[in-house]
Amino acid sequence: MKRAVVPLVLAATLAVALAACGNSPARQAQAGARPGQTQVALSLDWTPNPDHVGLYYAQSKGLFQQAGLTVRMRAPSDPSAPLKLVALRKADLAISYEPDLFFAAAKHLPVTAVASVIPVPLNSLIALPSSGITTPASLKGRKVGITGIPSDDAILQTLERSAGLSHGDVTPVSVGYNLVPALLSHKVDAILGGYRNVEAIQIAQQTGRAPVTLPVDRLGVPSYDELVLVANTTRLRGDPAYATTVRRFITAMLAGASAARADQPAAVTAMTRATTYTPKFLQASVPTTLTLLTPPDRPIGCLDQSAWQRYGDWMHTTGLLPTAISATTVMTTAYLPSRC
Repeated sequence: MKRAVVPLVLAATLAVALAACGNSPARQAQAGARPGQTQVALSLDWTPNPDHVGLYYAQSKGLFQQAGLTVRMRAPSDPSAPLKLVALRKADLAISYEPDLFFAAAKHLPVTAVASVIPVPLNSLIALPSSGITTPASLKGRKVGITGIPSDDAILQTLERSAGLSHGDVTPVSVGYNLVPALLSHKVDAILGGYRNVEAIQIAQQTGRAPVTLPVDRLGVPSYDELVLVANTTRLRGDPAYATTVRRFITAMLAGASAARADQPAAVTAMTRATTYTPKFLQASVPTTLTLLTPPDRPIGCLDQSAWQRYGDWMHTTGLLPTAISATTVMTTAYLPSRC
């Protein structure tokens, strides 16, 4: 599964391609939609996984069809592609990551987050119970396995400051995406970059004991939306039919996520059909994911502009962004239900 902060590289031909993409995927594919329905091309952030439970539950129960939509979900060949596909009008909507929206704004990509999919950080510090690591301060003198993406250093620096440690008290070890093997083989004392609803569960099922799991917002990093629904900014402003489609999609998606929380066996079944994960893993991961969909401070799917600004400011102060970016340029609440 892709980890959150991977800077986007904007193709040099973006402006030309944008001009050439006047017909959206929805309009190009109307012949494949059911009569009276709008077809929506949705780019996932990665291969289907428990993070997408609300989407696949809505699909399995016909909620998109009831909203007048025929939704086609596809996994990208490149995890940096979804935002570009929406910007180029080669996809109508995409699932992406809050940090990537700030990177996209720095590159002037016309994309905007319109709803939350996973409203809390999944990225976590994970350690085996036998390590004795229970708090960030416990990491003094320890090795932490990282994937090597830019956010790793920013999170570790924040962790050290918030725990009262000195720079260098924690030794990062780049292990790529071999996080779980590195931890289980004791190559490192903890890992950073694993998800609490994926790698933490895999470790528990392999070892028979739940690992110590500290989401990054317990390490001094501001809370953020791990996954968001993204639309094309230009189309939202200039195409009323597209804006209506986005609203209808959001309504159906959030209805699916809400219903899945109350119908967990069916949610597990939907994800079993959509993914290659084992039934044992999904029976643990899907319910865990569903419990995270509604944070205590806001309804399901809603976005918090002030929280986005805090996270964007953190990205700027840690050097992930060269200049400060206003949250209003990367997200909007205009297409969310009134309860938000």
